[in-house]
Amino acid sequence: RRQLSLLQTDQILLANKLGTIEQQTCFDALTGLRNQRMFEAKVSMLLRGTEPFALIYIDLDGLKAVNDGQGHPAGDQLIRRAVKAIRSAVRRRVDLDGLFRRGDAADEFWWVVERSRIDIAVQLAEQVLTALRSVSIIVLIGVVEWDGQSIQTCEQIELAAEQQMQRAKRDGWNCVRWSPDVSEHRAPAARPPGYMPDAVP
Repeated sequence: RRQLSLLQTDQILLANKLGTIEQQTCFDALTGLRNQRMFEAKVSMLLRGTEPFALIYIDLDGLKAVNDGQGHPAGDQLIRRAVKAIRSAVRRRVDLDGLFRRGDAADEFWWVVERSRIDIAVQLAEQVLTALRSVSIIVLIGVVEWDGQSIQTCEQIELAAEQQMQRAKRDGWNCVRWSPDVSEHRAPAARPPGYMPDAVP
């Protein structure tokens, strides 16, 4: 019994250590959202299937001004407030697993909506827009859909959503823009040094 008890204790300690490692490598410390690595794994998995899905690109505005004027702790508070608002717009618990923080970008987020067509995804994006407006945060949102059939890469889908976000910026901020056809967008093999999103046509 003593050996069994020791084994169970070791298993608990190992599980706790694995949980800590997963938390550190798969989740963003500030927001608690899954990170870019998890986003890429998720999209790559979905691209191997046949179910359509949509990608919502959320870009906050005003973070730099807050960081410069009030300091980074205030900027972190803005990000936490934004994530809380985004979470409030996610009606289904299963969709919470589809929220990601984009790379090292402090103010950009992905929402992967599984088994969703563009019309539903746009409605969800509008809900996010309304939630962020309610806490006085300006936002740009781009939405694209993968149809479950065309051959695409994670990079192409990212770029397509980013281009729609740039449309929102050109059209006056605080709006949602979308495209039903990811295949219209072509990602470069590698982005050149000095690449600026605003330069995307």
